Amino acid sequence: MTAKPSMSELFAILLARDLRHGDQTIMVGANMPMARAAAVLANMTSHPDARILIGLGVQSLGDGRDPPPVHPFLFDPRTLAAEALMWQGRVFDDMGRPDVFFVGGLQIDRRGNLNLFGIPDGNGGWKVRGPGSLALATMSTHCRGYYIVMPKHEPRTFVEKVALISALGDAHERARLGFPGGGPRLVLSPLGVFDFGEEGDMRVRSLHVGVKPDDVRDATGWDLDVPDDPPRTEPPTDDELAQLRERVDVHGTLSR
Repeated sequence: MTAKPSMSELFAILLARDLRHGDQTIMVGANMPMARAAAVLANMTSHPDARILIGLGVQSLGDGRDPPPVHPFLFDPRTLAAEALMWQGRVFDDMGRPDVFFVGGLQIDRRGNLNLFGIPDGNGGWKVRGPGSLALATMSTHCRGYYIVMPKHEPRTFVEKVALISALGDAHERARLGFPGGGPRLVLSPLGVFDFGEEGDMRVRSLHVGVKPDDVRDATGWDLDVPDDPPRTEPPTDDELAQLRERVDVHGTLSR
């Protein structure tokens, strides 16, 4: 029997499943191994012509005596060789306007607005300082669609209104401003998968196995409409997990 998937493995497979026809240039944000796994998994299966651009990230700065450790999954040696040629000038165009990308956040609100800047303290400083949003405003404006991965689902991360907007997700505001891109497609959290209805508010697409509706209501900072009998997230198949573990995440980074 195949071992139960970790949350990161579940995220990777759900993201790979949802990539669409025409998603050829895929940008992965820094420190998002599950998103990189999704892009590589799709490249090996449904999207053989995809171009994958990786944001460099580090995991823990340590005590300063040793170089910061780089997440091993970012440096799979197979990424150092390829069968195709990519022009340098094209790379920068792709990074600014990819077809699709993955991003995380400190806060997300009911309209899909994302905050990566930080939480102000009200006195001109910060209670929490985020990584910032390098290129995020451009990418979120122009890309065909993007995926938001939230590692925690609690009232301080799923909020009524974000403190600052790094990426504008509100469909009505995007239309009013004439944004050409598609906006957020899905939000993934440890509790479920979410998208946005016609009115622009976040809604439940599915809850993960074992998650109760009240778990989501209690963990969300606004009155999210959660059905009493919600759809359930389809678990990874044995074949999907085998592909992920044996061909993509060969070092077991996601399972840890």
